[in-house]
Amino acid sequence: MKNLFSFIVTLLLITGTTFAQQQQQVQTIKPSLPLSEIAFSLQLLESIQLMGSEVDALMEIRMILVPPIVKANNDKKQTNDVVTLEFKVQQAQNLLNFLKRAKLNGSDVERFKKFTDVIITSAQPKK
Repeated sequence: MKNLFSFIVTLLLITGTTFAQQQQQVQTIKPSLPLSEIAFSLQLLESIQLMGSEVDALMEIRMILVPPIVKANNDKKQTNDVVTLEFKVQQAQNLLNFLKRAKLNGSDVERFKKFTDVIITSAQPKK
């Protein structure tokens, strides 16, 4: 009887852990942006100041943004060609938080707003 109780408790713990792991799967978003807007965001990220604890987060974001630009240059693509990026939700949040610190010119306001709107819209559930 004691062994049966132990078995049931163990089974419940394993089932609960598996369910929790399934719930915690990392969500991703896939915004589609013109290459020129990706390059623009990289330029903005160059203007921010960060704390040492934020270096890894910024490097992660750059590892998402830089490869499509390099590939486009190698493939001789146009700046208005659209590419789809893939971010984990936390990475997209970090990107938006970093961009909030960027130094903008007044002429860049519309581009900035358009870029951030695409990221935010891609994170919203599809209807």
